[in-house]
Amino acid sequence: MPVFFEGFPRIVERGALKPGRWFVAAEGSRPLICFSTEEGGDGDERLVLTFGTTRPETLDFAATPLKSLTGPLATLEHEAVFAPGLAGHSPQLTAPVRRPFRPGTLLRMRSGDLGLGFSSASGGLIAVSLATGLRAEGYDMVFDRWTLSLRRPGGDLLVGAFRPI
Repeated sequence: MPVFFEGFPRIVERGALKPGRWFVAAEGSRPLICFSTEEGGDGDERLVLTFGTTRPETLDFAATPLKSLTGPLATLEHEAVFAPGLAGHSPQLTAPVRRPFRPGTLLRMRSGDLGLGFSSASGGLIAVSLATGLRAEGYDMVFDRWTLSLRRPGGDLLVGAFRPI
């Protein structure tokens, strides 16, 4: 009987992680979806954006150095899908506020790419393109609330929703 593999995670060497690469790490027994950026320097000092769930349907977002992720790293065999707003919730009308974006905010860059904003080690706000992992200058739309899903042929899996504190 033949055995077919649709896809399976492969272990990734830390040195092979380039900016813009999606991968999976473990925090204890809990998987973290990770995105490699160019920020923070070279090698293990580079910042990685992590997406994990500690509460049902809630997404935790953080920027952490690559060296703080212990254990093996594996490829992500799904497409990451970001959607502005909260899936399955009633629309909320909020008054617009002119302010800098908050850490964890989904941004539409002037180039048309999606990006995420986060705090650097020095405390400044940085926007990184989710297409390349490189720092992006300028944005034209801010989404404080968003959802992350994983897509494979045959359906989507909602990972969680991000809501600012």
